[in-house]
Amino acid sequence: MTAWSDPFLYDLENADDPAFDLAFWTAVVEAVRPRRLLELACGTGRLTLPLARLGVAEEVVGVDTSAPFLEAARSRVDGEPVTFVEGDMRRPPLEGTFDLVIVPFNSLAYLHATQDHLACLRSARALMPEGGTLGFDLVAPNYGFLLEAITPCPTARIDADHPAGSMGVARVIRTFSDTYDAATQTLHSVNRYEIHHADGRVEHRVADLDWHMYFPAELELLLQTASFDVSERYGTYARAPWRSGSPQYLWTCTAR
Repeated sequence: MTAWSDPFLYDLENADDPAFDLAFWTAVVEAVRPRRLLELACGTGRLTLPLARLGVAEEVVGVDTSAPFLEAARSRVDGEPVTFVEGDMRRPPLEGTFDLVIVPFNSLAYLHATQDHLACLRSARALMPEGGTLGFDLVAPNYGFLLEAITPCPTARIDADHPAGSMGVARVIRTFSDTYDAATQTLHSVNRYEIHHADGRVEHRVADLDWHMYFPAELELLLQTASFDVSERYGTYARAPWRSGSPQYLWTCTAR
């Protein structure tokens, strides 16, 4: 299985701080003030629903390929102006235009080939008016980690260790190790979960995840090719300026 094929693992991994990026995206929504907002790769609605509750957008649409994720998202709707649609972010099955399209939480990295990157960006552009805003966040390459990931025995690290009481879990521990294919810029993560349920059961799961590592010039070229101009660049959720060595790309772009 893949790490993001199971909504339980997705929500469990984020249970310690599910709103870690909400303030950043709230600021984007409040600055743009879209009438229609589209979130691609919306998952279980972790961001979609609180952004809809801001009352800024008249209509919010979340698109995801996973029926189980969308089922979880729909179960949490409580009167918000949200529609969840099953579809591929490379060709979302939508009509009309959206003033703001966002792709949060590293989701563009789960597209691995250049034609898929462009298909997603061009589809987003086709759903936007001139002057519309695209926002995304991505993990930026950490060259020390990538160097480590091409060694014969990559290091295993603990990346999560927290309770999730609302999910009936006393403690979850996630350990991961990465290998990197420089030819395709693909990072392959093996994630091992040790889940201590509140009833005393201990469950072990293994989940793989492949993600594309974007480099700055590549990202700029993809955006230009898809008719976007980068307007703001941040390197952290606290809105620190993006620079060489920033841990993330948090960029907003304007549709030409």
